[in-house]
Amino acid sequence: YKLQKHIAKALKAQLQAIQMALERYNTAAATMSPPRSPLSWDQVVEYAFLADFDLLRDCQQDVSERPWARPAARLAMDRYFKMERAREEIRRLNIEIKRVITHMQDKEAFLAAKEKEVTQ
Repeated sequence: YKLQKHIAKALKAQLQAIQMALERYNTAAATMSPPRSPLSWDQVVEYAFLADFDLLRDCQQDVSERPWARPAARLAMDRYFKMERAREEIRRLNIEIKRVITHMQDKEAFLAAKEKEVTQ
């Protein structure tokens, strides 16, 4: 769902160019033999994966048949990249944990010093 929202936001940024391309596609799709089904803006926004995009299926090179466009391969790639991002996050957190601990120790030392000043 987040991916669809992100794609929709990116598509809206290029709205005019995409709508012109969509009009051209629909014009060309109607003249083909057999005619291809036209696409609406709502359909384009809903597409989250290349394999689901009919425009790419109907071109000379059917990218939906590529190994990276198959659902199982996409799922494996998604999981792989999520694990890579998790590893990166662990590395960043290991650094951040040290910073937080140092901050806590410094604050404790500062407060102890101020407490000593106040009590004397």
